[in-house]
Amino acid sequence: MSPASHRAEPPHAAGAPLIALGIDVGTTNTKAVVIAVDAISGIDSVSELSVRSFPTPAGAAAILAGLEEAIRGVLADARAQPSVVGIASMAETGVPLTADGSPLRELIRWNGQDATRGTEIVANHVDPEDLFAATGVPLAPKVPLAMWAVLRTRDPSLWGRMARWAGVADYVGLALTGDLVTDHTLAGRTMAYRLPQAGEATPDSFDSGLLDIVGLRAAQLPRVAAPGEAAGTVTVAAARRFGIAPGIPVFIAGHDHAVGAWAAGARSAGDVADSVGTAEAVVRILGSSVDRGVIAGTGMSLTRTTEGSRESLLAGTPHAGSLVAEWFRTTLAGSDRDTVFGEVSALGYGPGSVLVLPYPTGRQTPAPDPQARLEIVDAQGRPVDPATYSPAQLTRGLLVGLNLHVRWMAAEQARLAGGAVPETVRMLGGAGAGNAVWMTFKAAIMPAALELVSVREPVASGAALLAATRAGLVDADVRLPSSRVPLPYGASPSGAGYDTAYATFVAAAAGAQLGKGTL
Repeated sequence: MSPASHRAEPPHAAGAPLIALGIDVGTTNTKAVVIAVDAISGIDSVSELSVRSFPTPAGAAAILAGLEEAIRGVLADARAQPSVVGIASMAETGVPLTADGSPLRELIRWNGQDATRGTEIVANHVDPEDLFAATGVPLAPKVPLAMWAVLRTRDPSLWGRMARWAGVADYVGLALTGDLVTDHTLAGRTMAYRLPQAGEATPDSFDSGLLDIVGLRAAQLPRVAAPGEAAGTVTVAAARRFGIAPGIPVFIAGHDHAVGAWAAGARSAGDVADSVGTAEAVVRILGSSVDRGVIAGTGMSLTRTTEGSRESLLAGTPHAGSLVAEWFRTTLAGSDRDTVFGEVSALGYGPGSVLVLPYPTGRQTPAPDPQARLEIVDAQGRPVDPATYSPAQLTRGLLVGLNLHVRWMAAEQARLAGGAVPETVRMLGGAGAGNAVWMTFKAAIMPAALELVSVREPVASGAALLAATRAGLVDADVRLPSSRVPLPYGASPSGAGYDTAYATFVAAAAGAQLGKGTL
């Protein structure tokens, strides 16, 4: 397709499928997706027409270069122009810009910076508990407010040249529309945006008092669009560059976990979604406000849902797909991944004789501990020599440990919300969610049925669907397709077969003395 052949298409024509473009700038990979929403027997059905992805580069400009090829590719595959564009991304990652929108350096990533000094600077200005009450975000090195504090002190020359700051989704939106705009779910991850109280509307700008801590002005940050508001439309210049018709509305869909949870159908009080990728997050939609002081010590975040009308609890761990990848690079270096997973499946889906506490760089939640480390223990929680176990036994212990940790997060969320783990947990993600062995363990371990979103890229497709919904082009109740994850033979649908292993895991992770061993 040549850019010259593109022209604005009419909005979703009666009886024709709605075509939408979704973009997801992830920690590991960036994706572009074209979806179709088609009415079949009176029910809207969502399908992916084309997906292109590439490793997320270190530089912001390189993301746009990759998207040029990816977007042109999916549009050529679909042989259609979208009626709307939605952009989602990882949170906390961004880039300083000049006044004309040019990057001043490579991306400052949530998982690649040491901003410990930044947390100290911020804490010297405002008590962390007061910060949490104001923003819903625990003070940690990955939050942009701490990153900005470090950047200001370590590189004052760059800081002085920085005219604006953009999160990665906002940066892509700027390239498409010419306007720097973000979504409240992304603004809410910065610790510079106040979380509204119950009944209040989401603010349309960052908080000047919080920005004062690091010497920024609200005008240097993106405008925060109201839930449902477009960031702008595709400019003529962007149409030439990316191959999208000019004038198409563009929405910053928001934080990847929030967008994925919404797209999977977690939209009502008590609904829970589990989003697994490089990191893993459990999102629970709340029915009423909770005591922010109680949440503060858990390491969880308090957020607003994509539509802004409800609060949600977000419990996350950076150690999911990234830990599995590191496992095969180090602990099982030289082992064939597919062979090992096949051997794990052959061992069966019971707890086994070894557990891995999956904390190579500390534990974020539900019992925060920056000193926690990866430990391999036996079924009683005692440290063991990994050399006495096969690669398959160790990997089974890793998958069990990862999923027991998710069960722990979900259980603590339910306790804090005054409810129960729901009958169904909506599951979505990338490579982790596509790993049948991993998902089968999760089905056996979680005390709820798993509904796995069946599209290849649920966040990118979710961003496209959310944009179409916000534009009023499809019904608000449409969700991505999903299917039940089958339980392994003999497993309990309530996760009861893992109750003992779960108790051992939590006690061992908390450092309790069990048997003769102490962790």
